[in-house]
Parts: sequence; C-alpha cells; structure tokens
Amino acid sequence: MIYTDICSDSRTVIPGCLFVCTRGAADDGHLHAHEAYDAGCRDFCAEHGLDLPSDARVTICSDTRAALAESAAKFFGYPARSLITVGVTGTKGKTGTVCCAKAMLEEAGIKCGAVGTLGIDLGGERVSTHNTTPDAVTLHRSFAEMLKRGVRVALVEVSSQALKEERVHGIDFDIGVFTNFSPDHISPCEHANVNEYKECKSKLFSQCRTGFFNADDSEYGFFVKNARCKAISCGTMTECEYSAQNVGFFRLDDGLFSSFDLVHGDERTHLITPVPGMPGVYNTLLAAAVCSFLGACDGAIVRGAAKARAKGRFELYKVGSYYAMIDYAHNALSVQNLFDTVKKYGFSRMISVFGCGGERDRERRRSMGGIIAANSDICVITEDNPRCEDPASISRDIAEGINGAECKTIMIDDRKEAIEFALNAAKANDIVLLIGKGHEDYMEKNGRKLPFCESDIINEFKARLRDN
Repeated sequence: MIYTDICSDSRTVIPGCLFVCTRGAADDGHLHAHEAYDAGCRDFCAEHGLDLPSDARVTICSDTRAALAESAAKFFGYPARSLITVGVTGTKGKTGTVCCAKAMLEEAGIKCGAVGTLGIDLGGERVSTHNTTPDAVTLHRSFAEMLKRGVRVALVEVSSQALKEERVHGIDFDIGVFTNFSPDHISPCEHANVNEYKECKSKLFSQCRTGFFNADDSEYGFFVKNARCKAISCGTMTECEYSAQNVGFFRLDDGLFSSFDLVHGDERTHLITPVPGMPGVYNTLLAAAVCSFLGACDGAIVRGAAKARAKGRFELYKVGSYYAMIDYAHNALSVQNLFDTVKKYGFSRMISVFGCGGERDRERRRSMGGIIAANSDICVITEDNPRCEDPASISRDIAEGINGAECKTIMIDDRKEAIEFALNAAKANDIVLLIGKGHEDYMEKNGRKLPFCESDIINEFKARLRDN
C-alpha cells in the first residue's frame, strides 16, 4: 500500500495517509479514528477493531507505538541506515555532550545533524520540537532531510520517555552514550518508579553496536551489565579506556573553564572547554571518546572542545564587574549540581532567581527552595511557566522549603522584574544565577506561550549600563 504520509495525530491527517492509533499518558488515538476518517484517511493501524465505515482498512497489531516507528522508517526509506547514528542518554548532560561532539566532528570536516532539547538541526537549518526526542515520524522525516543535505552523522538525545514509548524502536544505533543517572521523571505521566526509569534508559544499549559509558557514575555497573553492545569505559580513573586526568578549573575575564588531559592508550591530548566544572569534563570526555572512535583527529577534538557551548546550559554573561548565568536546572539534583559547579570559581556572592512550574509536583518546589536557599546569599523567588496556576501560590510553596534559611529572600511575581532586581543588586565578583528556564524563549501562562527570553533581558540591561 502506498500512503501519502504517516501520522498519529488526527489534527495532521491528510487524505491518503496511514493513521496509527497510539496510546499516550493523556490521550488515546483510537478515540480519534473517526476524526482521521473524516479528514480523508482510509488506512488505519490499531490495537483493536475500530467502528468505522466499511471502506476503512484496519490493520490490528499488538503495539501500535512500535508499528508507528517501523512504518515511519519504511515510509522514509530507512534513512537511519545511511547515517552514522549516535544516541546519547542520561539524566543530565545529553544536550552538552551532543553539542560538544557536533563541534568536534564539524572541526574534522564531518557534517552533522542533531536532535534534542534545543530542537532539530537538519545540517544547517534548525527547527523546534516539543520533546527532547520527537515522535518516530518526525525523527525519520528529519533523518531523511539530513541525508538530502549531506549529513553524515546524526547525534540524537534519547530520553527515557522516547525509549519507553518506542519512538526510537528499530533504530540500530552505531554508538550509544551513557552520561549519568539519578532519580528523576517519576510521576503518573512519566515513570512509575526509579527502577522503571533506569530500565527504560538501559534499553538504548540493547539497540546499539558500541556503547560509551561514564564509569564514574554510581550506576555504571548496572548499565554495562545490561548492555548488549561492546562497552567502552570513560572516566577519571586511569584504568578507563578513555580517561580524563589532571583535571583543572580556572576563570578568565571572558568565562569559566575546565581542562584535562584526554588519555587513550599511549596518546595524551590536553583539552580546554568553556563548560565549567565536572559537567564540562564529563561532556567533553564522552564527546571526545566518540569522535576519536569515529576518526576525528586530535586537532579537531581540541578545537571543538574549545568551541562547545549549549544554549541555556551554564550560559555565561559578563555584566560590568560581575557575571550572570542562565541554566536549565529545574529539579533538586540539577540545581545542586549547578551550585557545586559554580562554587569552584571563587565568586563573592551567589544571587539566585528561580521559580517552579505550575501544575507539577508541589514537593519538588519545597526541595528546590531548600537547596537554592542553602547555597545562595540572596534568593529571588519568581514565576517559571506557572501555566494556569497562581504564581503567588507557587512562590508560597517554595517559601515553605526555605523557612529558617540564612539567605535574604525576596518574592517578585514577574520574572523580568525579578531578573532586573537581581542584576541591580549584584556587586563586583558576584554571580547572578537565572535558574530553570535555560534555552526556553517563552513563558507558559494561562494556556498561552508568551514570548520571554532571559538572554534578551540581560543584553538589554547591559545596554542600559553602557548608555549610562
């Protein structure tokens, strides 16, 4: 059967397409089959029979998510087979590792595409996405477009949800990368418990040929033990196949840097990255190991490491005599990691601007508030995607977690006002941390996504300083 397209969202149906009825956390495609039929679809894939007119053709299968991935790969001509595919998974560090590897490979003259939280880079053109790893149709469509543009390597952030929902089903990744593991994404809409979360992440290493693993992580043993691929260790221990030795951190006027010697066999290469702290070390080490494996020369790896930056991750700005940093940390673990990293660089005070998302776990608000207050000199509590919840109510929940903390606490509902308050309060050698929004260029309020960009706010503030 020849189709015009494949889809699982009845709102995108065109006549002649195949509609695959998939079940999600909040909806079930089987309930929208009539809408797809009315839009001109006559071919359906479902997990049970559908009450449709007699001219509808319905194929029954046990798992429509897997069927969607298989159908999408076939429809677009199995493009992943013609690319070198690198899948990166882990609780933290996926985006940074992908950005670093892309910089290194492009320094080696290898054209890359990338899929992840920052969107899809088709090899020169970037398009936005809703999820870290998009649905299977979008993924294979993107791979096909990458091939048309001469891309050789596709770097893919593979989330636990993508593995759970079979979005990457059937892709035989050339390389898999494990960055780290910590409890996260446990909720009725995500993973039932930590064990399920861990099992889902480990699935990547049953569908790749070679795996690169962070051997310093406490869950390294679990992931290697359950891998069905060749395993290559990366870490700070000398016995790792790729090791980071003589690790150092230093600060210059234009940024915060990490450095280390990359040691592989008898070869030793000194790398410097503008990504601070141990996150910079691990992201760069894993990226360098993968790129070395793919044939990139030492010079390309060195140059790429020096250029590697990810929007909204440790994104640093010099503002007069102090600094401001935008970071995507939005749970207790990533926030603590942010503070542990920044503390290595000797700032006088840390001023934090943060909030918590509306319509999400209230306990997370208290834990984040407690950690941020314990590590900050000044806390400015504000909004962060309040959605349809009252920002003041969210701030009160956060405040419950910081009762008794010694830091000065201010509540300012409007996030732009909160940022400007913090920038005005900063003094020489301070750092202002804008926590939670990262790369996002919107604020989600009352069912709408309103334009909001923290880097624009910082740059406008800097401009006013210059004018004065």
